[in-house]
Order: sequence, then C-alpha cells, then structure tokens
Amino acid sequence: MKNQVFGEILFNMGWKTKTTIELFGNSYEIIVKARAYFEKDGITAEQEASYSDFNEKKTEKLTIIEESLVELSDNAAKRFMPQMLLIQRNGEYALLLDDAEDLDDGIVVCLAPNVEIISQDMYL
Repeated sequence: MKNQVFGEILFNMGWKTKTTIELFGNSYEIIVKARAYFEKDGITAEQEASYSDFNEKKTEKLTIIEESLVELSDNAAKRFMPQMLLIQRNGEYALLLDDAEDLDDGIVVCLAPNVEIISQDMYL
C-alpha cells in the first residue's frame, strides 16, 4: 500500500517501511513501524503527523538521541544499535535500540511527547 507520508508500506503486525538514519557518524537502515492491530485500522492522522515531524526535524531529533545516549554511556557509539522507529496510534514515538551490554533487553529513546530513556521491557 502507498501512504502519502510513509510511502510504500506493508502490513505485518503493524504498518512497516524502512528509512535510513545517521547516528555517531554511522548510517543505519531501520524499520519504521506504525502500530496497528488490524490492517483495516490503517494509519492514524496522529501517526502521519509524528512521522512528518520526525522527518522534518530529523537532524535535531538524531542529535537529541545521540546526546541522550552519551549521557547514559561513554561508549554509546559502539554500545547502541538503532533498530526501529515505533510510532504509537496516538502519535507518541520512540527509537528502539539494541544494547551490546544487555542483549536480552535493549533501550528506548522516547522522542514525543517527552524525551526519556527507558528499557525496552518497560516500554513494550
């Protein structure tokens, strides 16, 4: 399916597409997932607004992520690997990252409505 904001998307336990981001000078291809329980649920206007916001302020958002990760670990560039930008039905969104020091439970950098870092276990 083609969406005016997300582009080409597929439904698989939510609407998914891919994008590329740059963190700590490295380029990563990540999944962008707009939560939906059923295909018929579609993508909400709030999800579209959030993804537009992320894309329009991408450099600023990625700087916030880098700064937040560096506060957490001096070795952030090697420790954290971005995997997915998850956009909730209400428009809240966060970047999920694998953590080399905790392979069972990565971390999440929430970007909207507030910036905070929590474990994936708590977020999901």
